[in-house]
Amino acid sequence: MRLDQEEQQLLRLLPHGGNHPRPLRELVKLTGWNGRKVRAIIYRLIVVHHQPIGATNQKPRNGYFIITNDQERQQALAPLTSQIQMMTKRAQVISSTELKG
Repeated sequence: MRLDQEEQQLLRLLPHGGNHPRPLRELVKLTGWNGRKVRAIIYRLIVVHHQPIGATNQKPRNGYFIITNDQERQQALAPLTSQIQMMTKRAQVISSTELKG
């Protein structure tokens, strides 16, 4: 499957490497789209088109970037792994909590 125009546009805006990631609000400003649309396109670029896009939330260097090496890959995977663990724990508690009423 080929990238559509919006996917190509967003991909061109992402820097190569994690040294200067581009924040979501900057991508919103540059594209004129809302944050939800930018995140949806990033999701498609990763999941559908297998683009190695990472994100970091470590201020002041937070934002999206194209992964270029294994260190950046690990940097991008760390918050995802943590989020998965937190969500799994939350789901376990909700499913096992006794309901009142």
